Amino acid sequence: MTVARDYYEVLGVPRDADTKTIKNAFRQLARRYHPDTSTEPDAEQRFKELAEAYGVLSDPAKRASYDAQGSAGLAGATAENLWGGIDFADLFGSGAPAFGNLFERLFGPAAAGSQRGEDVRLDLVVSLDEVLTGGNHAVAIRRPGPCPRCAGSGSGPGTAPRRCPGCGGTGQQAVASRYGGLMVRQVTTCPQCRGRGRVIDQPCPACAASGTAVREETVTIGIPPGIPEGATLRLAGHGMPGPVPGSPPGDAYLSIRTRADPRFTRSGADLRSDLHIGVPDAALGVTTAVPVPGGQARVRVPPGTRPGSVLRVAGQGLPRYGGHGRGSLDLTVILDVPRKLSPRQRQLYDQLRAEDAGTITAGMGGRHPAGRGLMTLTLALLPVIGVFSLAGGIVAIAGSHLLVTSAHYASGGLRVWGWVMAILGATQLLAAAVLLRQPREPGKGSAVREPGERTRWPGRKS
Repeated sequence: MTVARDYYEVLGVPRDADTKTIKNAFRQLARRYHPDTSTEPDAEQRFKELAEAYGVLSDPAKRASYDAQGSAGLAGATAENLWGGIDFADLFGSGAPAFGNLFERLFGPAAAGSQRGEDVRLDLVVSLDEVLTGGNHAVAIRRPGPCPRCAGSGSGPGTAPRRCPGCGGTGQQAVASRYGGLMVRQVTTCPQCRGRGRVIDQPCPACAASGTAVREETVTIGIPPGIPEGATLRLAGHGMPGPVPGSPPGDAYLSIRTRADPRFTRSGADLRSDLHIGVPDAALGVTTAVPVPGGQARVRVPPGTRPGSVLRVAGQGLPRYGGHGRGSLDLTVILDVPRKLSPRQRQLYDQLRAEDAGTITAGMGGRHPAGRGLMTLTLALLPVIGVFSLAGGIVAIAGSHLLVTSAHYASGGLRVWGWVMAILGATQLLAAAVLLRQPREPGKGSAVREPGERTRWPGRKS
């Protein structure tokens, strides 16, 4: 690593800068400090710093490790680890080859056939409280490491590996053969040292000359506030050991997973939860306390809130990673309907149902004194009118039979009129009977019947 300064300071971008801002800053500064064209005296050193800073901040995994641990999160990284993934064509277009050649000249080409150990990938489960505040988290990693007895050399006590005489320590042997005028050079793995380049005369009894032993180590890693689900943190040098004793180990990559919380469900920086309220609170509105990360908050439920409505509480979610502020807490309203009612509660619900049932009494103004008076008058007059109409019809029919033959047409008209009056009267009497059988408000002389019970009358013992 080259840079001792802060990577964000090197590129001149804020810590919450997005990918596009970082790319534009690097492109502009790289053209300015290109060693082949810049007149700045420290152009080459500045260009190395810029390349290293961009290689880290443009890669989500490296950036997360750097944000969490600073330079310690990149310990052991080579120049190839830092800038090897840069897309020059995307950055510089037609000038990409010139920049690519410059990188190889300054940092060296990619190491082919590296003897570095393999990387390991693990899941790191963190709580919502850790995501909220950040902090240090202890991670237990079980992996092969240097044998404690031989310190990773693979040799027994008091001895050390020696360079392979068959390959001179390269691990490979070259055999040249001539076919006619063509010379063929064939490179094979050294059979004497099996490609290790070293020979162990007295193997370590603890590791059988492998130089490794399985062990568990505990590493403390920093968790930045608001770290996203699935983000990757890098622990340099905590991967698998190299295939050759003494070669550098790989890295460990920790993928962030948020532990399930009984109170909330995470969605980025936002949280979701259920808010249980009763029927009166939904109808009348209420201010209630709800749990939020790190404490409680008071939430106003407006009157007439329906089940399934979502109330958003701004600023009560998790910190926005790489940004400012916090997400929101979204509360889904769940209506709790009581399963058991006291006698008083049942009476109140019965009254509420009677008012909202939309009965004939209510439809004709039963909720207003004037409407109730009109209804009472209608119920009183309707049977009387029906009786007079029915009687008048009967008299008209009987009178039509007494008229003389000369009044034949008059008697026929009178008979029709009588039947009309009779039918009308019968209909009025039937309507009056139906209305008189409609239930009234409980406690005012009407019959009350509960589901599954016999009809009981107010003031009468069962």
